Amino acid sequence: MMVLSVLRPDASLIEFLESRARAAPVRRLVIQAIAALGLVTVAFSTLPYARSVVGTLAGVFFCYSVWGLLDRARSKSASRGWKRTTRSLEILCGLVVGLGVLSGLGSILAIWFVALGSAWVL
Repeated sequence: MMVLSVLRPDASLIEFLESRARAAPVRRLVIQAIAALGLVTVAFSTLPYARSVVGTLAGVFFCYSVWGLLDRARSKSASRGWKRTTRSLEILCGLVVGLGVLSGLGSILAIWFVALGSAWVL
């Protein structure tokens, strides 16, 4: 029996990102997390004026890929009946989502600072 994997037309951005992260292969999520860490290190070491923009956007992508990996581990532990592990992974997923939201807000602020020509560097 086939199951439709298409989202409904009025799906929110959060539902879209959840389904995309859950459908992504583990290898791609790991590569994405490593690439985001590489971008953060390059941004903070060599890009003096764009470090806030690149660093915060890379933080968002890192949190997205780590959340996908943690969510996959959480669902496997839930199917095996490991309640404590599942609960701790749920808390960790929430922390990573919170960090991703903060990075997203930081990227918006960084883009505004660059666009307005502020001398203040994050």
